[in-house]
Amino acid sequence: MTCERVELPGGQVAIVCSSHRRARCACGRPAPLLCDWKVAGNASGTCDAPLCDRCGTSPAPGKDLCPEHARAFAAWEAGRRARQERAS
Repeated sequence: MTCERVELPGGQVAIVCSSHRRARCACGRPAPLLCDWKVAGNASGTCDAPLCDRCGTSPAPGKDLCPEHARAFAAWEAGRRARQERAS
């Protein structure tokens, strides 16, 4: 059974336990998000690495990237900009 400490408004604290194991981000925090980077070979078609709000990057509404794929996206975007500048 997994238990988690949850802080409530007004400074109260609750302990929430569940038999369902919650996904954790690589940093150890709860991971409500999954990486949306396209990956061939995964049944879902995306990376699906569990992410917390702090570790994930959101390049577009409803899209989240893990740190590895955020770096890949930044490199892809830089290359795209460079190609556009050369074409201008």
